[in-house]
Amino acid sequence: MDDLGNISGITGPTATTKGTLVESPLYRVQNLRANGIYFNHPCDRPPEHITNFVNQMRRDRGSPGPSADDISQDRDLHNLSLGTSESEVATYFLARVFVNPGSSDYLKRNEKQQMKRNHVPDAGTNHKVSTPVPDTLYGYRDETAFHQQQAQLLPMYKEAMANNQGLMYPFFVIEFKGDNGSLWAATNQCLGGAATCINMVEKLNDRFKQRMSNNPINSADPINSAVFSIAMSGTEARLYVSWKENERDYFMAHVDSFLLQDPEHHAKFYNFVHNILDWGRGERLEQIRSCLDNL
Repeated sequence: MDDLGNISGITGPTATTKGTLVESPLYRVQNLRANGIYFNHPCDRPPEHITNFVNQMRRDRGSPGPSADDISQDRDLHNLSLGTSESEVATYFLARVFVNPGSSDYLKRNEKQQMKRNHVPDAGTNHKVSTPVPDTLYGYRDETAFHQQQAQLLPMYKEAMANNQGLMYPFFVIEFKGDNGSLWAATNQCLGGAATCINMVEKLNDRFKQRMSNNPINSADPINSAVFSIAMSGTEARLYVSWKENERDYFMAHVDSFLLQDPEHHAKFYNFVHNILDWGRGERLEQIRSCLDNL
């Protein structure tokens, strides 16, 4: 690895989250904070509306995941605790937990696709946020999610598209690590990726607020721009929620951690993930549609 001075000097927009920039001990201080992105201290409670929002994702599901016996006897899952690579972690959880939506679904899932640089928060400092390349990213499929909003989207596709694969308005970032990876670095990736997702929706909110101020139509509310992310290895997952405060600052808070070979923890993790996907497919999508309809 380069010396610290060289690492901290990597500030160009072409640096990606797969390079050494996110591994730098100074990345959170020099790069993220300089662009208004902060990791909430565990002793500091998030705002009440964020706490209430997260609690909605804790609810029990009508269609639970694997049983305790299934988890206890899952040899592939327990093999991950014996030593594994990042690709093996991703292969297992993308097949067993992180559902791949079909072509008729409103949701779309991409793997390892670089997000567009113009969405990344940039305060004009020399210390840039690394361009996110999430291991997994959930957002929307244009032709199914926004079939009735094509006219409104036409002049703003560049704002709506997260990457070159047509994924729109993402809301869920997942970063995987193997035994040699760092969950600290994965959390840095989540910080940048989630803030980028928020920035996209906030641009739409800005359009909506401008429209409402110029010609009030109804009492529709802005979109909840909060975003979830996960940094995980083969044995542990850390769930985060991110939100924007005021006009400048993005915050991310730790929600929960899960020991993935423990049946109770694993079931709770599965429940969280699928509730987040249901929220994205339901309430969040309806808010975006309503916002577009009022433009």
